[in-house]
Amino acid sequence: MAIPKSEEKAFKERFEEYTQTLDCVHCGLCIPDCPTQGITGRESDSPRGRIYLMRGYAEESIPFTPESLKHLDQCIVCRNCETVCPSGIQMGEMMETFRHEMNRTLPHKGWKHHFMKLMLNHVVPSRAKIAFLLDLLYYYDRFKLRKILVGVGSKFSKKLKKMDRLFPPIPKPSERRLATSASIPQGLYPSTQGKARMKVGLFLGCITSELFVETHRSTIRMLNRSGCDVYVPDSQTCCGALHRHGGFIDEAHRLYEGNVSAFEESGVDVIIVNAAGCGAALKEPPSSLPDGLGRPVRDICEFLEEIGIPEPDQKISRKVAYDQPCHLVHGQKVPASAVLSLLEQVPGLEIVPLRNSERCCGSGGIYNLLHPEMAEPILDEKVEDILDSGADTIVTGNPGCWMQIRSGLLDKDIEVLHPVDLLDQAYGA
Repeated sequence: MAIPKSEEKAFKERFEEYTQTLDCVHCGLCIPDCPTQGITGRESDSPRGRIYLMRGYAEESIPFTPESLKHLDQCIVCRNCETVCPSGIQMGEMMETFRHEMNRTLPHKGWKHHFMKLMLNHVVPSRAKIAFLLDLLYYYDRFKLRKILVGVGSKFSKKLKKMDRLFPPIPKPSERRLATSASIPQGLYPSTQGKARMKVGLFLGCITSELFVETHRSTIRMLNRSGCDVYVPDSQTCCGALHRHGGFIDEAHRLYEGNVSAFEESGVDVIIVNAAGCGAALKEPPSSLPDGLGRPVRDICEFLEEIGIPEPDQKISRKVAYDQPCHLVHGQKVPASAVLSLLEQVPGLEIVPLRNSERCCGSGGIYNLLHPEMAEPILDEKVEDILDSGADTIVTGNPGCWMQIRSGLLDKDIEVLHPVDLLDQAYGA
């Protein structure tokens, strides 16, 4: 078969991806750990079944129908299957590249696809646009328009009320603005322990830069207490995780290159991330950038456990359970012990076990918005496990997981926090 020169590179890349599907030995160990297969009970909604579908597409032995595409779209890309796979299948990479191929070859006419592409390419990469939209939402909420719209709209659509539960309270604009390198002396938040032991860079993310600014502040304070200067590059952008999940690989690579530029002149020793999904995306650079961001990337809890924290001096009397974000435990391979060893140092905390703590909560970036019929029963399982734990506080290290779990616990007397926020409280913050 003659391959045109213009298509040769793409063909070789596709062929390499196809050969990865041959690594699956059909053992079925992944099936009990797949959240979507647990909901539908179908082989086609399991990792093994999805590999068969992707292979069938490559071999042109399975005609692609809306139904077969639906099974592939319903993959959360939680990567739990990667942890249990004896063959080392990289399901996350396979799903991302397959969706990229689908975006390239199949016509998309649905409004969801076009709206998602518009938001991902023209809004999410810009912190200024996100800030503007959240300013509008803040005033929309403040003047009770949100309450009125949801109250009226929920009579016609149950989905609207459920979606509204996902959205956290929006702090007023003056409280959401974290100073970056462009607006603080020397571009640094200096160590509070004298001469800094190292200089670290803080990755802000897209939505997290505004909605979770308090977690960023807790992160900075914990790093400063631990002897680190913190640099927050003003020119950084989105990590590209949402783009990769949606199959917009080229756009994700451009964003990664933008972050390389933002951090290359910074002189930092390590880059710190407090969102599990962002951390996984930054730790897995595109093949065109084998050196990644040019310095190590660490999750905040992973890093604090490595360098050690000063002894906490505030007693916190709570029963705490730890939910492991998928992209922290399965993507970044950061074990629960990295977080629990920090929390165990806080006086008064009682750590209680959480059944299935490593299983997905159904968030999956924006999966819970695109596939609520699948995300809701997965969340229900997580909520049941939380209630059975007896905890009054749940900690989880990913903003999407925080919003998803919080939405399931709004009617319960259980608080949801990022681990670093709880640690910060142990020093009187």
